[in-house]
Amino acid sequence: MQNIPPQVQSMLAQLESYQQQLQLVIQQKQKVQLELTEAKKALEELEKAGDGATIYKTVGTLIVRTGREKALAELKEKVETLEVRLNALERQEKKLNEKLKELTAKIQSALRPTAG
Repeated sequence: MQNIPPQVQSMLAQLESYQQQLQLVIQQKQKVQLELTEAKKALEELEKAGDGATIYKTVGTLIVRTGREKALAELKEKVETLEVRLNALERQEKKLNEKLKELTAKIQSALRPTAG
């Protein structure tokens, strides 16, 4: 690291920061994808259930009885919210990947003259 110019060291630190941010975004995205898959499965099953079906939902550590229409509305809202969040995380991931690519190119071009 001693032979690396301070400007390049700064860019390397920024690169590491972007990588950490990207890792966090990917973890959040995976979590949201899992929640979305579960919510969609639950919605699918709920839509199959008849109008007279007894429906229960979890609220914290409790399981409570609820109406089918209310449960459908809540699940649809949850799916919409998760889809919006997933789209936001995907945009964030794309931007971070672009920043990483640009910064990597800058670092490589900055180091190229000194290496030759």
